[in-house]
Amino acid sequence: MRYSVVDPGDLERVDERPCDLRRLSDAAGMENVAINRFDAEPGEQLPLAYHSHETQEEVFVVLSGTLHVETPDEEFTVPQGSLFAVEPGAPQRAYNPDDADDSVSVIAVGAPAVDGDAVPYEPEE
Repeated sequence: MRYSVVDPGDLERVDERPCDLRRLSDAAGMENVAINRFDAEPGEQLPLAYHSHETQEEVFVVLSGTLHVETPDEEFTVPQGSLFAVEPGAPQRAYNPDDADDSVSVIAVGAPAVDGDAVPYEPEE
């Protein structure tokens, strides 16, 4: 049996991201699930772009602050301690608005752990 304790603060920040991203799954030796820690200041978004995933289910667990998630149909406000779930094929953009009072910290979990299944989404004006 294998066990891991991972402190996100010990991991390198992923470069060229809109906010502070630390990849936890590799550090924990996980192969079937992607786990990431995001810390976003006011005005920062979590993903690189508004997008959907072809096969990956995704959840965001809000550790602190309030996460905002834009979708084609509505905007969701996800308070601390809550979870936001996204099915494959559902476009979303998670962010911390410009006028937020505090940063937001989120653990994102996606399964299966896949690379290259993110599809950019262009909302209609």
